[in-house]
Amino acid sequence: MDFIAISKILTALVFPFNAAILLMIIALILLWLNRNTWAGSCLLLAVTVLAVCGNPAISHSLVADLEHRYLPKPVAEYPRADAIVVLGGGLGPPFPPRLYADLNSASDRYLHASRLYHAERSPLIVVSGGNVFPQSGFEGESFYAAQLLQKWGVPATAIHVEDRSRNTYENALFTKKLLAENNIKQILLVTSALHMQRALATFKSVGIDAIPSPTDYDKVESDRPEALNWIPDVGALGATTRLIHERLGYLVYRYKGWINAAASAPG
Repeated sequence: MDFIAISKILTALVFPFNAAILLMIIALILLWLNRNTWAGSCLLLAVTVLAVCGNPAISHSLVADLEHRYLPKPVAEYPRADAIVVLGGGLGPPFPPRLYADLNSASDRYLHASRLYHAERSPLIVVSGGNVFPQSGFEGESFYAAQLLQKWGVPATAIHVEDRSRNTYENALFTKKLLAENNIKQILLVTSALHMQRALATFKSVGIDAIPSPTDYDKVESDRPEALNWIPDVGALGATTRLIHERLGYLVYRYKGWINAAASAPG
C-alpha cells in the first residue's frame, strides 16, 4: 500500500462521521468495563461532533470563508492564456453497473472549462486526473472527461489528457511535464472553489504560472427559514467533511514540501 492509499484511509478516519462512530464504539467498550462516566463523556463528544459539524450555519460560515478567497467572474473577463487546465474529480468512470461515466457534484469544473474555451480564453484544454486506485479494464478519469468535453463542442484536437495523476500534487507534477512538451507558459486553473487554495499553491510551487478560475461553489446565499440553518443535516455534515479534507490536505502538502512558503495562499 503506497502513501496515497494510506493517506486516504487515515484521512477518512478523522472525518466527523467516522470519528463519531469511533467514539461510540469506545463508549460501548467503556460501558462493558463499567467505566460509565468515561463512556458518557465519549458518547456526549460523539453527539457534539455530529451536531456541530452537521450544523448548516457553522458549516456555511467555515466553507464560505475558504471558497470566497477565490471569487468567480464571467468567463469573458478572464485573461487569455496558453491553456485551460481542469483537474479531475468531477465524474466517476463507468464502473459496473454503469454504462457511462457519471457526473458528480464537482462536475461543474468541466462545464466551466468548456465555457472558457468557447469564450476563446484559450485554444487548448488540458484535463488532468487518473483513477486514485488502479482499475483493470478502465481508462483514467480524464479520458472520460475528454469525451464529455467533446460532446460539449470542444474538438478532440484542442484537448490534451494527463491520466496518470492520483492526487493534486501529481496533477501539478505531470501537468508541468505536458505543458513543457507543448511550450505552454500560462494557464487558467479550473477546479472547485473549495479546492482552489491547495491546488493553486501546489501548481505555483512546481513552477506553473497559473491563474485561478474557480467554480462549483458549495455554499451560496439563498432564502429559507432561519430555523433550518440551525438544524443539523447530512448536507452540512458532508460540506464540513470536505472542508476538513482540504484543511488537512493543505497542512500535509506544506509538511511534505509540495507547497512552498512563496506559493502559499494567504490564510
